[in-house]
Amino acid sequence: METCLFIALIFIYILTTAFLSPNTLKRLWTSAFIISFILTAVAIAYVKIYADETLMKVGELNWYYLLYVFGSVSVVLGVIILWLYKRGLIEIFTASPDDENQ
Repeated sequence: METCLFIALIFIYILTTAFLSPNTLKRLWTSAFIISFILTAVAIAYVKIYADETLMKVGELNWYYLLYVFGSVSVVLGVIILWLYKRGLIEIFTASPDDENQ
């Protein structure tokens, strides 16, 4: 499943690189990152808050622990990255169409 998703994302990236301008490409993939970042944060919060009500009990989550830790670390790193590059992100989404070739 993950391998197919990885291959599909690479294929989509190659297609978007061929057909979109650089600024639109940055907008698209930055938006995809932000959306996936938010969904990961919500999923981790859901597992943390409703661990007793999910299909697995906390004790059964032991082999998911590594995934949970790396997911949590990626959320923290994502917040840091978004904060560090906030000016660049604002410029990506507020650039006029005239600035497409930069």
